Amino acid sequence: MQRRRILQCAVAAAATALPVAMRAQDAFASRPLKLIVPFPPGGPTDVFGRRWAEKMRELLGQPVVVENRAGAGGTIGATAVAKAPPDGYTLLFGTSSTHVTSPLMLASPPYDPLKDFTLLVVGVVPMVLAVRPGLPAQNVADFLKLVRENPGKFTFGSAGQGSINHLGGELLKLRAGLNALHVPYKGTNPAQVALMSGEVDFLLDTFGTALAQHQAGKLRIIATFGERRSGVAPEIPTTLESGIPDSSVVTMNVVAMPAAVPGTVVDTLAGATRKAMADPALVASLGKLGIEPVADADPARSARAFATEITRWAPIVKASGASL
Repeated sequence: MQRRRILQCAVAAAATALPVAMRAQDAFASRPLKLIVPFPPGGPTDVFGRRWAEKMRELLGQPVVVENRAGAGGTIGATAVAKAPPDGYTLLFGTSSTHVTSPLMLASPPYDPLKDFTLLVVGVVPMVLAVRPGLPAQNVADFLKLVRENPGKFTFGSAGQGSINHLGGELLKLRAGLNALHVPYKGTNPAQVALMSGEVDFLLDTFGTALAQHQAGKLRIIATFGERRSGVAPEIPTTLESGIPDSSVVTMNVVAMPAAVPGTVVDTLAGATRKAMADPALVASLGKLGIEPVADADPARSARAFATEITRWAPIVKASGASL
């Protein structure tokens, strides 16, 4: 009788312990994570993504393996994440390209940039207006006067049809009443080389890629398209304060995961991301690239920010005729 009671207690204890053990084994994060960067290695998005991944490794105690899966304006990598198991172990380090402009340029996007993802904005990268060294314009007022007085005679470069450089240039033309010819190149670097050599007259670029050339006198940054001056070069005014209304052009960096990822997992990733983006060393390293970290990553705010950008850019994309 006593032996039977002992056996029953042992079975009951095992039954109680089993779910606890299973929960411990399945607790997030109990294995390595994969971070898909939908652009080639070495670019600003890739650099930012790898630095975020390193901080998350420290905070979550698991490796975050970065995989570059480039193509189609970032939509190849984004599609892979949208269709991944919704467990939080496959993430996307996306941008405004993957969640705003590229879907707008596709007749049948392979994903809904809002409904198919949970989003955490982690950084904002304002574009800058850079001109070739010999252009006789020392500020925005001179630049606008010069281009307006010579309609159709000035050119602007971009990283390709439909890139943020291209669409930002189209927005500038629309807001400032300019008539300038778009010249697409195969990437940001060739476009920058074209600007420095005088093949094109101006270019929308990022601080991270343009500042060193600006300081070396190989090109000249005359304005930033951010809502406020950058801490990287506070002497450079914004286009807004230079009299061009609604001319902000920024790229948002976002950590995205499938929409069905459980709320507890989202909370864990969001909490770790907020800690990562408040780390002084990471903030300083990103600042040198002209990236403004966002330390209050929140899915609802992030979704609203991207919804606003989609609404804002849809008519610009349509007017430009750009497509993927």
